[in-house]
Amino acid sequence: MKFFALTSLLTLGLSLQVLAQPSLSGVWLRGSGSNNYPESQWSPAPLPFTADGKAVFDGNKPGKGPRQQMPAFGNDPLGQANPPGLYRTLVYGRPIEMVQMPDRIVQLFEWGKHWRTIWTDGRAVPDALVAGPFWYGYSVGHWEGDTLVVKTVGLDGRAWLDEWGTPYTDLTEVEERWSRSAPDQLSLTITLTDPELYAQPWTSDVKTFDLQAQDSLNGELMEQIFAPIDEVEFNKDIRDRAASGPEAAP
Repeated sequence: MKFFALTSLLTLGLSLQVLAQPSLSGVWLRGSGSNNYPESQWSPAPLPFTADGKAVFDGNKPGKGPRQQMPAFGNDPLGQANPPGLYRTLVYGRPIEMVQMPDRIVQLFEWGKHWRTIWTDGRAVPDALVAGPFWYGYSVGHWEGDTLVVKTVGLDGRAWLDEWGTPYTDLTEVEERWSRSAPDQLSLTITLTDPELYAQPWTSDVKTFDLQAQDSLNGELMEQIFAPIDEVEFNKDIRDRAASGPEAAP
């Protein structure tokens, strides 16, 4: 009887805590953002690279942004249909769906048709992961007032932070802060810590996500998958041919 009473009290406490939190559920779409940043889609200021970080950054050759070049001459991981990874997905202009539950928040991504779990059940961020690293990391969150604070570890350093080739490593730690900045808007900032690549932690500008009406074009997630069988054909017929010049046209 005491066990059931304790369980009921714990359940009641969790339910009251959930009721006190703003709902992040819904389908959200980020705007296109600025194209005038000097290095990263996440930061309006130059990044505090270490010497090693600058070398890695210079070695990433994107097809978009201020350092863009012909994709066929680049080394974007997406060129071989690899997953975009977590933060490149969050900064990209495709819808995401948030499903908020008492012990977790699940983010469903249209881009790549992937998902991510943010655990909010009180667990600690693990010091070490048995498996991993992961393209979408391992995330634990807690509430500070009406702000969801998320720490993500276990990221796969082969991915990029954005479309422009901003790097991170398997040891990168990222703190996200999500808040309901308006009835139909979410705000997100990230703070990235990685002493190997960056001389100090740095924080992004604010990214905003607008709530999508259910009957709108982006009101539900569609399927957009990087299938290698499709990417091979695209590279052969479009990407590589474009880099070869007019003489490559049939």
